[in-house]
Amino acid sequence: DRLAANARRQTPFSFYADVLGAERGRARILARLGGEAADALDEFLNLALDYERRETPSLQGFVAWLRAAKTDVKRDMEMARDEVRVMTVHGAKGLEAPVVILADTTTRPSGPRDPRLFALPVTCAPPDTPANLVWASARVNDVGPMAQARDDLRRAAQDEYRRLLYVAMTRAIERLIVCGTEGANRRPEGCWYDLVSDALLPAAVEEPADDGDGNVWRYRKVAEMPAQAVQPAAAASVVTLPDWLRRDAKPEPHAFESIAPSRAYDDEFTATWKPSAQAMRERKLALERGRHVHRLMQSLPDIRPERRAEAADKYLARAANAFNIGDRRTIAGQVLNLLEHPHFYELFGPGSRAEVPIAGRLARAGKPPFIVSGQVDRLAVTGDEVLIADYKTNRPAPANLADAPKAYIAQLALYRAVLAPLFPGRTLRAALVWTDVPDLMEVSAADLDAALAQVTSA
Repeated sequence: DRLAANARRQTPFSFYADVLGAERGRARILARLGGEAADALDEFLNLALDYERRETPSLQGFVAWLRAAKTDVKRDMEMARDEVRVMTVHGAKGLEAPVVILADTTTRPSGPRDPRLFALPVTCAPPDTPANLVWASARVNDVGPMAQARDDLRRAAQDEYRRLLYVAMTRAIERLIVCGTEGANRRPEGCWYDLVSDALLPAAVEEPADDGDGNVWRYRKVAEMPAQAVQPAAAASVVTLPDWLRRDAKPEPHAFESIAPSRAYDDEFTATWKPSAQAMRERKLALERGRHVHRLMQSLPDIRPERRAEAADKYLARAANAFNIGDRRTIAGQVLNLLEHPHFYELFGPGSRAEVPIAGRLARAGKPPFIVSGQVDRLAVTGDEVLIADYKTNRPAPANLADAPKAYIAQLALYRAVLAPLFPGRTLRAALVWTDVPDLMEVSAADLDAALAQVTSA
């Protein structure tokens, strides 16, 4: 239940960062799957951030976006890992390592066996004419065109075989070890081992192996230089120390403080409006009502006005089982009237956005700046105004603004302060939307300024 509540409140990145961090999801996954899972987890969080930059963030939207995406994650070869990685040449493309061992270098250049399906080009045919497909048997049964097709396939396989050798050899940074095994038959002609030894053996030196018995052929790109006699050092010249070495270092700047607008006043969230035992059922219904109102106000603005009433009725009939048909009609009617509020009509009009994450820095006199991070429930930008709204579902609506919790006013004030530099010359208006009624209550600029001054001076 707690995670479900967080999913409705947080963006996808914040939600999954908490699940993997504070909820110790990452530690559990790594304990089960090993350290290799860290790359996938990091890439998953990167995808969540990328989604929030592209779309209006919601958990359901992110899951749908992730399912439709075609993403390949390729792990990089980390230099500091104390491990041996076994991989194919194709899998090693683009990676490097200090030491690379070519363990299997004695396979046939043309592959273990010839393919059975041959493509025979059609002679004297127009361009792009599809080839004829022939299922081949033993080589002794080949006729002229089939023998030619078999030879062409073998040459193509040998060319690819040599290209893969180039890829394998260029993965090594410091040392390349070429080895292989020979069975009862001699190693096949033109295999990797022969290609390397034929080219490098004339310039290689036979030396004892670094580990174990026997000798190895060692090729070095640059011959070792003979040791030279050490020349006596010249008389040291006088060095003048720069001035900065004689001055004390400047004090480190203070770390920035972070503040979430929804937590501007922690004490306010435990204060008033606690339901009595007799009102628990009414309180539960009020919270359920607020949740549905919040959902409708988030979704209905994206629907054409003439279809909103139908969409609201369908949603409430499906999701609001705790209310009878009369209550559902009342809820739908109140929300539709609120969306057409004359003072904030643009807030829910075309181009407005829901669940907008914001972040910024607020200066404070004589103190380090605040780092502010939060999410605006509704935002609209018009020609000369910026409209902000925050939905409140966790308490009954007060009769007037004076009875509203200070924390809610401070939350809007911080949103307004962060957005103000982004929209110079525009008036920023803010309002609280009480989903329990529902009702829209605009907060004056003077009240917002006073709340901001109290928060930044604390």
